[in-house]
Amino acid sequence: MALIALTNAKLAFGHHPLLDQTNLALEEGERVGLIGRNGTGKSSLLKILAGIEKLDDGLLQIQQGLRIAYVAQEPILDSKNTIFEAASEGIANIKYLRTEYETLAQADWNEANQERLDQLQSQLDASHGWNWEQRVSEILNRLHLHSDQIIGTLSGGTKKRVALAQALVTQPDVLLLDEPTNHLDLDSITWLEGLLNEYLGSIVFITHDRSFLDQVATRIVELDRGLLRSYPGNYSRYEFVKEEELNAEALANAR
Repeated sequence: MALIALTNAKLAFGHHPLLDQTNLALEEGERVGLIGRNGTGKSSLLKILAGIEKLDDGLLQIQQGLRIAYVAQEPILDSKNTIFEAASEGIANIKYLRTEYETLAQADWNEANQERLDQLQSQLDASHGWNWEQRVSEILNRLHLHSDQIIGTLSGGTKKRVALAQALVTQPDVLLLDEPTNHLDLDSITWLEGLLNEYLGSIVFITHDRSFLDQVATRIVELDRGLLRSYPGNYSRYEFVKEEELNAEALANAR
């Protein structure tokens, strides 16, 4: 069963169809590179998968309990926060649960408090929330980020990594990335390729970087005139198959 499935999806910008009764299924462990001309609706599609935007018509099915994290093309971060504070915003709900647990644990015992403590304990166990600070620190170390730096002093590339950290601390099953290589230098892009190739979940990402697509994608999905077309393999494989399709079409038209 697909993790996420779109069926007969329709979305329009004014009278211009971005999705025209099209379908998409995301399977476990896939790294899907979403390509298409500017203005075709790639970012809107990513936001639909993230639950940020809604379809005009059609069906979006998400596997129950699936954790999805979305990193915008230009992430919005509080310039006054430290990197640690910004990254930990990704698990604000877990922080709240543990704070509530610690407060209740210090309160006078009564049956209602005990029942709530039991609920909180189950939720914290399930979300591995008891040591959330350690989780954040481990992610920051993996992303080569210094926890005490202030967001307002960072370069665009470093802010992008902070936004990625904010997503990764949620331990998502699906990672949605809009132009993840923006503001990154070549060394950082190479590092990101390695990180995503080691990632155990599924990824859908938008990029115009063909080399990045070649290194990371296991499938290319092309959005063209409202329709999604799938091509197994990386970008080089897509180019080869696409050229064969165009040649076959030209030959058919010449007859």
